[in-house]
Amino acid sequence: MHVKILGPMTKQAELLMQNTAIALKKLKVRATFEKVYDFRKVVAYGVASFPALVINEKLVSAGDVLNVEEVATLIEQLQ
Repeated sequence: MHVKILGPMTKQAELLMQNTAIALKKLKVRATFEKVYDFRKVVAYGVASFPALVINEKLVSAGDVLNVEEVATLIEQLQ
């Protein structure tokens, strides 16, 4: 699984990344993380608010800091 956090690395983005890592660990899913700061790459996903979460090239959240349970639910749906 490939996970991307889009946008500037604010406290909210860091928290989203931590919650995602915890959810992946709980579900025993291996993943690689990528932080995407480049404006052109971020805009290519159609994101207007940050932080944004992309899992396996699918935009699953924008503008929200999802908690661990919310991220886990999304991951289970994408498997």
